[in-house]
Amino acid sequence: MIKKIAIIGAGGVGSALAFNLLERFPLESLVLVDIKEDRAKAVAYDLEDTRGILNFSTVIEGTSDYSLIKNSDIVVFSAGIPRRQGMTRLDLLKVNSGIAQSAASEIKKYCPKSIVIAVTNPLDVITYLILKKTRFSRQKVIGMGSSLDSSRLLNILFKDTGVSAASWQSFAFGPHSKDMLIEFGSGSYPLNTAKLKAAEKKVKSRGAKIVNLLKDKSAVFGPALACSKLIEAIAFDKGHIIPVSVLLKGEYGINDVCVGAPCLIRRQGAVEIVKGLLTPAQKNKLKKVSFSLKETLKSL
Repeated sequence: MIKKIAIIGAGGVGSALAFNLLERFPLESLVLVDIKEDRAKAVAYDLEDTRGILNFSTVIEGTSDYSLIKNSDIVVFSAGIPRRQGMTRLDLLKVNSGIAQSAASEIKKYCPKSIVIAVTNPLDVITYLILKKTRFSRQKVIGMGSSLDSSRLLNILFKDTGVSAASWQSFAFGPHSKDMLIEFGSGSYPLNTAKLKAAEKKVKSRGAKIVNLLKDKSAVFGPALACSKLIEAIAFDKGHIIPVSVLLKGEYGINDVCVGAPCLIRRQGAVEIVKGLLTPAQKNKLKKVSFSLKETLKSL
């Protein structure tokens, strides 16, 4: 049973996730940690004020004190600056890598048995840094990225065809970036090559499109709900196959890099990388795009 969840970063995604968790899970404790303690407290108070409507008994705390995350079952890392218009993912990395490694030290200290879900961009590299800093097993440090990209893909396919999102066997995998890879699924609604390529292009540019419209912010609701669904799969031991960023150790010929791959999600985390879902051609593409992630890590 999941009793306590900590969210590091009480900004847009962290706040939206916290609200969604209160709606969906009977938690004993929910802790929001932010370097700006007033923001964390304000979000906590705002969330508390929904108690009379949602009728939950969860104790909510907003703080800058990491000791309050002690013994959390799941820790979500959503801190750092969001991607802004004109910023590259490398620009983001220069700031967010330090924040992630500092937080990882606190997670290791106070929550050594927790499962960690990374949401902060650049997602795959941040997942890797948290994994290495905590020295947790790879099944316990998961990056949310590909599950969000898959949700965006299903939305775009619905908008293009009118076919329910639940009817598609399509998903995204690989890096949470413009280099992501798309699997449309042999059992999906038939589309010609031009329409498939158009849909793929829309998915790959979706995050940047949101950033360009917001100027100084990035997506909130999609990332928050994708993370919530991942937590649900963990909390209720659902055995769902979800594409998430995990450390590869020889799978697909890739070593020592975190990248999106379809995984079996259970209470223990990403317990299995499901290799049979990818074709040889897709595996080769994944190997190529993973090389660029390794190059990025070398720059740190």
